[in-house]
Amino acid sequence: MAPSSRARRRGIRNADAPPDSAPGTDRLTKHLALHDEPAFGKAGSSFCVGALRNYPPTVRPPADAIATLSLIVGAIALLIFIGVEGALVYAIWRYRAARHVAGEPATFERNRRLEIAWTAAPAVILAVVFVLTLGTMAEINGAGVAPAMRIAATGHQWWWEFSYAGVATANELHIPVDTPVDLELTSADVIHSFWVPELGPKMDMLPGVTNRLRLFARRAGSYDGQCAEFCGIEHAWMRIRVVAQSRAEFDTWLSAQAAPAPHGSEGERVFLANICVNCHAVRGTSAAGTAGPDLTHVGARTMIGAGVLPNDVARMRAWLADPERYKPGTLMPSVPLSDADLDAVAAYLVSLR
Repeated sequence: MAPSSRARRRGIRNADAPPDSAPGTDRLTKHLALHDEPAFGKAGSSFCVGALRNYPPTVRPPADAIATLSLIVGAIALLIFIGVEGALVYAIWRYRAARHVAGEPATFERNRRLEIAWTAAPAVILAVVFVLTLGTMAEINGAGVAPAMRIAATGHQWWWEFSYAGVATANELHIPVDTPVDLELTSADVIHSFWVPELGPKMDMLPGVTNRLRLFARRAGSYDGQCAEFCGIEHAWMRIRVVAQSRAEFDTWLSAQAAPAPHGSEGERVFLANICVNCHAVRGTSAAGTAGPDLTHVGARTMIGAGVLPNDVARMRAWLADPERYKPGTLMPSVPLSDADLDAVAAYLVSLR
């Protein structure tokens, strides 16, 4: 889709555009151009991305329960609103000044039936909602159903770490369909919140605390989500992608992720000779950093930088050359490499599948 004239005037870049197409000189201009939103509106607009723009269809039973409960509570609230506002409008019309008899209006000391009614009705409504909510919470938490697997999920500024048994990856979470999966959620720095709307509820991720969230996907596919707790300047670019696969496909993926990275390329030599190894790990090499995402199979991921750019050699090269340009505030420094070395490292990383 061609950008609007307003977008062209502002120099806005689509994430799928070539990496050298984003104009701008100072940091704020680059930030606005890359994100297509006012800097002060990022927190409010971070949820209006892709599948988050509308109330999405659900693909797991607990999400169905949440949607049903929301509709019931919404219907009850609508009926109460109509009743209260209808009574208010009627009272305003019925007792308007033109029809009112001069003198003091009639007074009533008490109306026991009315008092009982307006006390009992809210109590009954709240009791019904309470019971329905308890049932929904039990379904969300998978009461009585043991998880088939557990995955540790850690929020960082501004990326996601997912740890399976012996395997670490980042930003893209793979799960098998029709399988209850428990995420053990925590944070390495500030408060984050894991939320993939089509898979159900969101859950906060707190430093030093482990929360549990049950995922269950009925259909294979990719489901996008977002950090739902403002966590700093790049909160809007802390995206999640959950890939639900058949059990056979998931087992194949997990086996591939457990394998060490291939050796012998020029890009590997350049990567290991620079400061990349201080923050990143590539299993099977001397790179064992923990401050940044594990890159052992980074080439298999669809996006770079937790959703900033599609993952291909050209965009990987652009990201390595100047990550601050694409994700202002990121903790990843620019590494002074020659053009040939940049080409080699970008090709090496994308080859790690």
